[in-house]
Amino acid sequence: MLTELEWAHTNFSKCDLGDKRRTKRLIQMASHLAGNVGRSIVKSSPQESDVEGSYRLIRNKNVDANAIAEGAFQASAEQAKSSQVLLALEDTTSLAYQHSVANELSYTSSAQSGSTKGFFVHSVMLFDPIQEATLGLIEQRRWIRDESKFGKRKVRATTPYEEKESFKWQQASENMHKRLGSEMAKCISVCDREADIIEYLDYKQQHGHRFVVRAKSNRPLSNDQRLYDYASELAPAGTYQVAVAQKGGRKARQANMEVKFAQVEVKAPARKQQQYQPIKAHVVLCNEISESESPLTWVLLTTEVLNSKEDALKIVKYYEARWKIEEFHKVWKSEGTQVENLRMQHADNLERAAVILAFVAIRLYQLKEQGDKSDAAQVSCETCLSTLQWKLLWKKRHKQKALPKQPPSMKWAYQSLGRLGGWKDSKKTGRVSWRSLWDGWNKLESLVEGYQMFQEM
Repeated sequence: MLTELEWAHTNFSKCDLGDKRRTKRLIQMASHLAGNVGRSIVKSSPQESDVEGSYRLIRNKNVDANAIAEGAFQASAEQAKSSQVLLALEDTTSLAYQHSVANELSYTSSAQSGSTKGFFVHSVMLFDPIQEATLGLIEQRRWIRDESKFGKRKVRATTPYEEKESFKWQQASENMHKRLGSEMAKCISVCDREADIIEYLDYKQQHGHRFVVRAKSNRPLSNDQRLYDYASELAPAGTYQVAVAQKGGRKARQANMEVKFAQVEVKAPARKQQQYQPIKAHVVLCNEISESESPLTWVLLTTEVLNSKEDALKIVKYYEARWKIEEFHKVWKSEGTQVENLRMQHADNLERAAVILAFVAIRLYQLKEQGDKSDAAQVSCETCLSTLQWKLLWKKRHKQKALPKQPPSMKWAYQSLGRLGGWKDSKKTGRVSWRSLWDGWNKLESLVEGYQMFQEM
């Protein structure tokens, strides 16, 4: 794994901020934040001059938040060249704030009351399903809703598509295509039900873009049937099992699933059928057949060609990867970089800092992902730790044991960092929490710093 400074240089050295000195300051600031995840700019800066320089950058009106992000998007696009298949995992979230900056923001819920306001954010993260590796963000858009338009749903039908919030899906694809170029041909957009919009699906079809989208409507088909009804009547192609994680009051379980698939032509809603041609796709229906109070059901639409149960299950696996973008948002917001704890007094300054922390959150996500991989027990921990780091971690964890002749596994490093950060594995899952992982990483960095200072005495 790259050092904080190497990582920051890789992601931000190509940012065009109008002055090379600003780019240099951005790299320094990002490296400090990456080495002190969850801490403020003040606490993550080693010297007072670094604090002053970071705040000058964040408050500089000539620095565009989109320009900060663009350099890192290009770094992700460069990494994508070595992948055979790319999943573009998409999701929308919101960032909420209660301090004085809320006066420059807008409500993020339909309640439209209280002191909490914020941004909406649509993120797209590239994931390589063959290597089981997150490459980075390839697109992110942030916006503040216009409060003057609240409560005016009646005019929605006459609002041009390009002016609707739902245009974000197409806009994301357009921006991805600009950055990926010919690599877009191996990219599959993976979206939840919110993307089941005929305008978006038509755009993807017209431009030859690939997608997996969860259907939200029982849409009409060219065979005069309805999507859900037709899919439910299909003969099963086979069965498989999926592990359902414990969540809230829901118990963890192994769900037995039945999969069906077929080629379909999905028609636009009646009022739009003159404007849009049917969408040629395959439907994949996944139904839980084991007894459950809340059985799982997914209806997926995809441009991928399906000829077998294995093809259909590959689409299911692609869709199951979509939770990774939700996990990234959690790491960014509350379980890692704590972006909602920022206290900048102006929205522009807040946005600049939030963008930097988005890429720091990606780095944290990638670290945990390496430990969660199925082959982590066979991979050397030196893929993410230096020799000095793993040796100090070993002595901290196993005070009475001699150092091994060969580096331990990635799995050992992952869980040892978690233990160092206070993780107890109380649920017996073997999965380290974000907070524990990064607390452990910071403690290890302190051990390294202390050892190096002692060596210099």
